[in-house]
Amino acid sequence: MTKKEHIQNLQKNWEDFIQSYPKQANTLANLLNTISSDIYSENQRFIFEFIQNADDAAKSVGNEIYFDFHDDFLTISHKGKPFDKEDIHAITDAGEGTKSTDITKTGYKGIGFKSVFGKSNKVCIISDGYRLRFDKSFYSNGNNKTKIPWQLIPIWTEFDDFENSNNWEQLENNYTVSTIIELENSLNLKNELNEILSNGKILLFLRKITKISISIKGNLNYTIEKQLNKIEESYDEVKLLKNDKELSIWIVKTFNEIQIDEETQLALKQDDKTPDKLKEAKLTEISFAAKIENGKLKEINDEESLIFTFLPTSVTDFGFPFLVNSSFLTTANRQSMHTDSIWNQWLFQLIGKKIFDWFELLSHSKYKFQILHLLPNRFNSINNELKISFDKSFELYGKSKQFVPNKSSQLKKATEIIIDRTGLSEQDFIATEAIIEYINRETGKAFCKR
Repeated sequence: MTKKEHIQNLQKNWEDFIQSYPKQANTLANLLNTISSDIYSENQRFIFEFIQNADDAAKSVGNEIYFDFHDDFLTISHKGKPFDKEDIHAITDAGEGTKSTDITKTGYKGIGFKSVFGKSNKVCIISDGYRLRFDKSFYSNGNNKTKIPWQLIPIWTEFDDFENSNNWEQLENNYTVSTIIELENSLNLKNELNEILSNGKILLFLRKITKISISIKGNLNYTIEKQLNKIEESYDEVKLLKNDKELSIWIVKTFNEIQIDEETQLALKQDDKTPDKLKEAKLTEISFAAKIENGKLKEINDEESLIFTFLPTSVTDFGFPFLVNSSFLTTANRQSMHTDSIWNQWLFQLIGKKIFDWFELLSHSKYKFQILHLLPNRFNSINNELKISFDKSFELYGKSKQFVPNKSSQLKKATEIIIDRTGLSEQDFIATEAIIEYINRETGKAFCKR
């Protein structure tokens, strides 16, 4: 079967279904409209989905995604894995994504691509010989009262059917996957994308995409890039750049291949809300990023302190003085966390443990006397299960870990430290105050100082 025949087959199957089951087709169309228009109401969510898909499709590190804005359409392209039959079936179905069982991929719900239909009534895909579109106008049904789930019905499209067909052939030659999104005013979307990319942090935790290029009508406008330098075991140094000019510097530590204990694995398998790929997972990862300003660790403010699921969410409830990233379970639009999720609760326990593992590593680095700037507060919550999970782990490991260097650079538990504050700079004085507050709060013991 050729790729054209494959698409035409899928189109016919959907049309037969609609004709045979108009009521079910109507229900499905309503659900798709809700997903694309209501759940994914923000433009940034739809942009995030395409960046995530490009990151998941990338074959190696150092990949790029390209946005090219025209008056009434936007093209998004990358050079990662091209579409195959499984990918085509995934985008012509609802909730059956190809990443739903792959722990190395960020997505899992199978509905991310549908977010684009909240902004566009015509979307075309060109990849490895596949040329197809989803087109609401093609299924304008006049007096027919049955709503059509057009977002799932692929229509084979020859290059001659496109306006500016030479441009589309050029996309096929230059990129492995290109998506052409018809928009009433794509430049308005560009302004929103500029805001999203303004600080470059969107790249911090992506696995393989390290560069985003923005063009207008084929002419390069600007680039956002991540440069990673492996310094030592305790961190990688990451520079975020715009047009090769530095935006910010971060130190990032990823703990890979963290074993999921048997008790948690069993609880996940018995939880209906846990995605299948997490029920089968044996390992996970968690990352931390701390900001560097003027060569020193800088505590980030609450507004900056987002939770990441490889891309930023809208979650600012936790106020960590650093950024934290893992495969958290969020709502479909990434705007909030599932606090009743066993998986999320376990990950927040992991945060409480792994920050002290990271502090212990940092205590051997040039930042060893600045670690306490990254020390978070306990939440003391009685309602939020994620905060409760963090507090328990934070208290346990905070008391047992040796991560504070003394004058002789020997590592001590916080309860064993005596600090001479004479001659300290204002910043270091504030850090010692944080130590005092921490030990008094966590241990109930008077802090010894002179």
